[in-house]
Amino acid sequence: MDRLKQVEIFVKTAELGSLAKAAERLGMSNAAASRHLSALEDRLAARLIERNTRRLWLTEAGQEFFERCTSMLSELAEAEQAVNERQEA
Repeated sequence: MDRLKQVEIFVKTAELGSLAKAAERLGMSNAAASRHLSALEDRLAARLIERNTRRLWLTEAGQEFFERCTSMLSELAEAEQAVNERQEA
């Protein structure tokens, strides 16, 4: 599975507070988003999100990972934008 996609799903889930909303926003099924999130947690050997039928919340490891990934994704978007602007100039 694509590591970047896993991180994007995790971050969007944390931001929106819902895996279903994150899946919808990213244009994928709930099942696919859940598989990506599970694969990420398996790869890291850490639970990032605790969830029950009513809500979800970040674990301590999840909160730290979220903070780092948010800044990483932001920097990636800025890098892509810089390249695009350079190509247009």
